Amino acid sequence: MKKTNCSRGLALLLAVCLLLGSLPLMAFAQTVGSVSVRQTAATTKSATIAWSVSGASSGCEVLRYNPKTKEFNSLGKTTKTSYRLKGLAPGEDYLLAVRPYLTAGGKTTAGAAVRVRVYTAVNAVPRIKQIEVTENSHKLSWKQINGAEKYEVYYYNAADKKFNLLGETSHNYVRMINLKPATLYKYRVRAVSVSSDGHTVKAPASKTFTAYTIPGAVKAIKAFDITTTGYRLQWDAAAGASGYILYRFNEETGTYDELAKTALPTYTVRGLTAGTTDYYQVCAYATLQKVNRTSAVTAPQAVTTKPETVTPKFVSGDPARAKIKLKWTPNPACDGYRIYAAEAEGQNLKMVLEVPLAATKTAVIKLPKKCDKTYIYMQTYLITDAGRVYSDYSAALPIRSEPQQTSTTVPTTTKAQ
Repeated sequence: MKKTNCSRGLALLLAVCLLLGSLPLMAFAQTVGSVSVRQTAATTKSATIAWSVSGASSGCEVLRYNPKTKEFNSLGKTTKTSYRLKGLAPGEDYLLAVRPYLTAGGKTTAGAAVRVRVYTAVNAVPRIKQIEVTENSHKLSWKQINGAEKYEVYYYNAADKKFNLLGETSHNYVRMINLKPATLYKYRVRAVSVSSDGHTVKAPASKTFTAYTIPGAVKAIKAFDITTTGYRLQWDAAAGASGYILYRFNEETGTYDELAKTALPTYTVRGLTAGTTDYYQVCAYATLQKVNRTSAVTAPQAVTTKPETVTPKFVSGDPARAKIKLKWTPNPACDGYRIYAAEAEGQNLKMVLEVPLAATKTAVIKLPKKCDKTYIYMQTYLITDAGRVYSDYSAALPIRSEPQQTSTTVPTTTKAQ
C-alpha cells in the first residue's frame, strides 16, 4: 500500500510540473485579434483614424501606402486606439492600414492588416465677387480653393425660401444669364474635392452673396418743342428703372456733368440762347441695396435751339410784275436765310429764294407768278453736324399790287427880305 501511494504522489507531482511548464507555450499559441478601422476627423492638413480590436492584442501598427513604391510603410506602433496623420494636402485622399500585433513569450505575431482610405477637407469659398453686369446677366468669381476640383453653385429661390443647386463648374467663376433687369439675386458657392476613387468631400457653403442686374439700356434721346430758348428731351422708358440721370457736356472741363435726375423719361431744358448747340447723354438707374445702379449711357445727342428769325421789309417792286425787293436786319448768328411767298396768308408757302450768307441784308425775289397781293415770310437757318436747324417763320409781310407810297419833301418858299 505504501508503494502504491508513493507512486501516485510522484505521478501527481509530475503532472503539475508538466502543466506549469506548458502555460507560456499555450499563451504564445493564441490567435491575434482582428481590427475594425474608420476615419473620425479631418482638416485640410490632417486626418484622424480610430479602431477597435476584437480578441488578443498588445497594440496596433499604423502603415501608409506609398504610391511610388507601391508598398506600405510603417508609421509606428501604438497601444492607443486612434492616430492622427499630419502634413497632408487639402482635398486629397490617402491609403492607410492598421495591423494588430500580439507579443508573448518574447515573440511578436502580427495580425491581419485592415486598410482604410482617408480624405482631407477643403476650405470654404471665403468671398464671392461680382465682376461683370448687364441688364440680363452678371458674372461672379471667387478665389480658387486648393484641392477643389469643382464648385457647386446655389441660388436662393424666393418661392420655396431656400437655396437650390443651380449647377457645377470646374472654374472659379460663373456667368448667370436670362435674368431680369434691375433685380437682386442671392448665391452661395461650395468647393468640392473629388478623390481618386470618386469619393467627394464638400466644404461648407460660402456666405450668401447678393448680386444685381442693372436697368435696361436707354434708347437715343430725341428733342421736341424746340424754341429759341429751350426744348423738351424725351426717351423711351427703360426696364426696371427707378429714374434717369441726364448729363450735359461742359466745354470748360471737357466732361459730361449731371444736369438733372428725373423719375420720368423726359426733361425740359430752359434758359438757353438762340442758335446754340448742346450735347446730352442719359442713363437709367435703379436703387438697389441703397445704391444707384446705372445702365450704360446713351451716345451723345446734339440738340440746337432755333435761331432768331428776321423781319422782312418791302423796298420796291410790284407783285403784279412778279418781282420785288426786300431788306432786313442781318442775324450774324445764323448761316443763311430762306424767303417764302404765299397768295393766302399762312397757306401754301413756296420758297422763292435761299440766301446762304448771314451778312446779306437785301434781296430781289421773283414771285412764283404775277398776282395782286402776296405774303412774304422769312426763316433763318443754322448748319449743324446733324443737319439744318430752322427758325420760326417771320410774321407775314403783305404786299399789294398798287403803287407803293414813297416819302417826298415839300418845298418851302422863302420871302425876300
